[in-house]
Amino acid sequence: MLNVLFHEVIRSLRRKKNDPSPALDPYRERKESFHDADLSNQLASADRLYAELMIEPNNLKGWTLLGDWRLQLSQYTQAETAYRQALEINSRHARAQEGLGLALLHTRQFEEAYLRLDTASKIEPFNTEIWTHWGLIDLELGNLSRAAEKFQSAIERNHKNPHAWHNLGLVAYRQGNPTLSIELIKKAIKIKPDYGLAYSNLALSLRRVEQLDEGLIAARRATELKANNARVWVVLADLQINRGDFDAAEKSLEQAIQRESQHVGTHVAFGKLHMVRGNYSNARNSYDNALRLSPEDPDAQVGMAELQLLLGEWGTAWDLHEARRRVEPSPVRKLPYIEWQGEELTGHRVLVHSEQGIGDIILFASCYQELELRGARCVLEVRPRLKKLFERSFPNAIIVGNEGIDNELSWLSLLPPIDRHIPFGSLPRWLRRTDAMFPEHHGYLQADPNSTAKWRAKLLNELPKRRGPIIGIAWRGGLATTAKGQRSLELNELIRTLRHTEAHLVCLQYGDTEKEIKQAQELYDCPIHPGLSGFADLDDVAALTAACDGIITVCSTQAHLTGALGKNGLILVPHNPSWRYGATDTGSIWYPSLQLMRQDKSGDWRLPILSTRAWIEKIRSNMGVIA
Repeated sequence: MLNVLFHEVIRSLRRKKNDPSPALDPYRERKESFHDADLSNQLASADRLYAELMIEPNNLKGWTLLGDWRLQLSQYTQAETAYRQALEINSRHARAQEGLGLALLHTRQFEEAYLRLDTASKIEPFNTEIWTHWGLIDLELGNLSRAAEKFQSAIERNHKNPHAWHNLGLVAYRQGNPTLSIELIKKAIKIKPDYGLAYSNLALSLRRVEQLDEGLIAARRATELKANNARVWVVLADLQINRGDFDAAEKSLEQAIQRESQHVGTHVAFGKLHMVRGNYSNARNSYDNALRLSPEDPDAQVGMAELQLLLGEWGTAWDLHEARRRVEPSPVRKLPYIEWQGEELTGHRVLVHSEQGIGDIILFASCYQELELRGARCVLEVRPRLKKLFERSFPNAIIVGNEGIDNELSWLSLLPPIDRHIPFGSLPRWLRRTDAMFPEHHGYLQADPNSTAKWRAKLLNELPKRRGPIIGIAWRGGLATTAKGQRSLELNELIRTLRHTEAHLVCLQYGDTEKEIKQAQELYDCPIHPGLSGFADLDDVAALTAACDGIITVCSTQAHLTGALGKNGLILVPHNPSWRYGATDTGSIWYPSLQLMRQDKSGDWRLPILSTRAWIEKIRSNMGVIA
């Protein structure tokens, strides 16, 4: 967060309100020349000013200006020293108190930083910039409501303060409300059209609402306005990776590394780029570089964790994976209970709460039986679409259906007393640290047998009267931020091959599919049963899945559901797979019933799709056993 905000913060320190009039300000010319100078001249100017202050140590304005310059140069310790010198001369100097607070914020001395900005606000209570900067500490500490209050106070004092609007937008982003974030950041940009960092953060919010094209426009504008800022190039590269434009992303990251070779985010982004290209050795080197620069950086730790998970290095990977709690925004909510750390559970009631998407909840629910075997009485918080399915599958657990999209915790009051809690994504840290700890299973989710029988009868009655297996299909998965473009394919690509099999096809794709199905049927004269096209409850989807003889799907919730039901499935895996599908295996360590067929090069689905014919033939030849 500090890297997101700091450069704009520095500039706002040079506000006119606290500056003396030009005639009385001996440093006015030097300020302007410093602002326009390159880095080497800025460093030289700061050193010259320091030498002058050694001769004239009681110069309040000089020490404050030196603090401002050191802050702008990211020399935070030296900035702290300069501001403290100024405050030795006059402890009521608001600007020095404010600058010291910002320097302490960047070196993570949060308690004193907070007090310094509190003091500055008392000295100048109507100074909007002080309130804006004070809110940054709450934002960094995750005190989002208090941060919002301070930014609102700044706006009340000056409705045209772009930094306050921008920072309020960051609060909304971290609260999981990207739509509001977009609205607020756009207000900041309207006030300050050259606000480069705001354009960069606008791009991130637009990405969250799946508006990648608009996000790319905003990210490119940020690089035009703040070309020397490494972070804006990294944001642009991230969006280009989301779009699958890896060559463009590499060029953007080269721009970032030229600007700041020690920028942690650039090395993390290079790690992501190498991973999606399948260059795992290079990815490890990039994450190692990032962690050498900042060993506790959460994005670097999560990046390395996902690489290690992809390669099956479970033990160290799960430990690093805990850093997801510190990324922005974090998928993990803080709950007011003691967290389970692998200890004895007999007699304890354990709340396992959701994070991230439905597919991950299904994946990590494979750990539930071990909790029960250890004597735990469990409460599982899941998305509402999973509630009925989980109630049937885990009858000894209390199942709570909750969207879990923010920090609203009123639902906790409806639960029985809780002894321990743990997020779903942390279960494997204690239960899946080696290959041997992944149990063989034939499915741990149970579809409704009556609904399954009804679906089977319906399909047999409505599908063409010819011998052939009933195959469920799904062809899209993920979001813009989770490689939707790379892991999805066009229905027509799939039907072009499947029409030559004797399979009866049933739609299992989530979302609006009517137009796609109609087009594919007309183009290839291949009937496709609509199944549950739309936004059905997962319990109904599970019954339809169980009624099929086999499932062909891309990497999606449907893949997880198929494997968790123990159903025979063929998963079409992109060249840049998620860690959930491993790097090279043809089977899944999580789901023994699944077979994985991978792209041999990025964007080329021909080999995986061709493999469906042999796979369906095997299903057909065994229909006497499976059907």
